[in-house]
Amino acid sequence: MKSSGSGYDFSRLVINDSLLPDIFLVRYAQGLSRNALLVYLWLNMTGRKDCFDENTVKKFKIIPDDETGKVFAELMAANLIIRKDKTYSFDDIKAREVSEYIDAVRARGSNPDVPAMMSDETERTVLADSISSTFYQGGLPYIFYRLIDKCLYEYKFDGKVCYKLFEEGYEQSIHRDLQQMEKMARDWYDRGYTDIRSLEKQLEINRRTKDLIKLTGKLLRRRLNGLDIERVTGWAEELDATAELVTLAFKENEFRSNLTLKNVGDTLVKWHDLGIKTAEDAARLSEEEHKENKRKASRRKATAGSVWRTGEEAGIGEKKAEEDLRETASGNGKEETLPQDDIIPDDILDMFGDSDEDD
Repeated sequence: MKSSGSGYDFSRLVINDSLLPDIFLVRYAQGLSRNALLVYLWLNMTGRKDCFDENTVKKFKIIPDDETGKVFAELMAANLIIRKDKTYSFDDIKAREVSEYIDAVRARGSNPDVPAMMSDETERTVLADSISSTFYQGGLPYIFYRLIDKCLYEYKFDGKVCYKLFEEGYEQSIHRDLQQMEKMARDWYDRGYTDIRSLEKQLEINRRTKDLIKLTGKLLRRRLNGLDIERVTGWAEELDATAELVTLAFKENEFRSNLTLKNVGDTLVKWHDLGIKTAEDAARLSEEEHKENKRKASRRKATAGSVWRTGEEAGIGEKKAEEDLRETASGNGKEETLPQDDIIPDDILDMFGDSDEDD
């Protein structure tokens, strides 16, 4: 085809399309490094799906030469390419997926404890259609149908739990990442979240934990480290702490010059052990404790102001006893002899000389 008037032959302008299977995008692409993804796409674009080697990629000049070996190793580990003698070729990921699916169906059919999946199962079909229309705009990739089957027949999730899996994946923006979705499904299975009641309880704890981590970082005015996050997670999971309780616990420890999360945690533990579950109850308890502390301080102050001491404690007991003894002797007309301990020895008086002898 030639353009009118320009004389340029547009038939020489060739625009090709590289067709990639959906399974590559949902299962493999998101887990590859930038260089590995670039090399795989470039090889696919040029049609070099077999009989290529590292020199082939080096000629593209799309990545540093010294990175080529590392990229080939990554693609082999991901089961995207296979080695034949000294050359490489693309692995048929669609054929492998079909083979694995057939093996999984056969395994279910031979296991009496796992019902075989029938293509016309109404519940499964309705569930898959709902997931597809809600989270994938009606275009649920085939690979996620397999994940639905795995959740229903291998993990024995309730239909609501299976739907919740994709809902959580969508909220976390990982619903198109098969590896992340499979990881979350496996985690739920290992933790026993196969029914919607146990799952909803844990999801609520997870949401509260996330909110408490964000709140604590804001109150501390710093980014939390791993130990901090572990401690805050314990507040949510073990103490059922709410954002209001944590905020109040921080205020209760503001008087400290060096406030730590341990101080806040100790306050939360005290409230939990006392059965306090709301910020209002915690505030009332704190007010009562403050009033009691003030009453104790007032009593101590009053007691300290009225302290009295005995004569002996004041150091006047011995002097008073001596005066009373002299007054008694004078009143009787008798010369009272002081106790032996109070007589001054003659040798001490001789130190000052004898005035009679001097005369």
